[in-house]
Amino acid sequence: MLKNRENYEIMTPESIGLNQIQLNLTSRSGRAAVKHRMEEMGYKESDYNMDHLYTAFLKLADKKGQVFDYDLEALVFINKQQEEPEFYRLDNFSVQSGSNITATASVNLASGDEVKTEAATGNGPVDAVYQAINRITGYQIELVKYQLTAKGHGRDALGQVDIVVSFNGRRFHGVGLATDIVESSAKAMVHVLNSIWRSKQVEIEKQRLQTEKQNNQETV
Repeated sequence: MLKNRENYEIMTPESIGLNQIQLNLTSRSGRAAVKHRMEEMGYKESDYNMDHLYTAFLKLADKKGQVFDYDLEALVFINKQQEEPEFYRLDNFSVQSGSNITATASVNLASGDEVKTEAATGNGPVDAVYQAINRITGYQIELVKYQLTAKGHGRDALGQVDIVVSFNGRRFHGVGLATDIVESSAKAMVHVLNSIWRSKQVEIEKQRLQTEKQNNQETV
């Protein structure tokens, strides 16, 4: 599949001004696909243990469904990412909205051991919640895609929200599931926040290893 892009591209990346199309990996992706993606991100095979990476990748893919670039990096630099506790956790929130009033949301968000509270207005209850969350984190997040899918039937049906956001030139995917649409939307954003936080930890670890390598070379 990777050798013949006509299998998965309806147009060339160049025809729409892109250098390449990034594929999201799933549990059906083989070792060659994972290795190929790592190479496209600039990693050499000597930078990581392929056996360990692929084993961890399969576990994460079974759990998440799709594995993104930042997930692969986290699996390389942060062991057992899928077993780590979440840094950001949604404590609670409240929303006030109506046809003749501006939507307002108050959010309590746990960041590590600290719980922070912010309120904000927005263009609807979901936007108000997102604005409040952005105030807490200070992240400049741009919502690129928002999709709502019903899971089940009747009044107890779950609403699954899938979002894609842009942050510092990278895209992050989040999923939330709840009977309340606003709650599932908030959970999807918290999912994104934890992915962003992990990517920051990856950068810190990469810099630490690079500094350690340079120090060792200077010593030699």
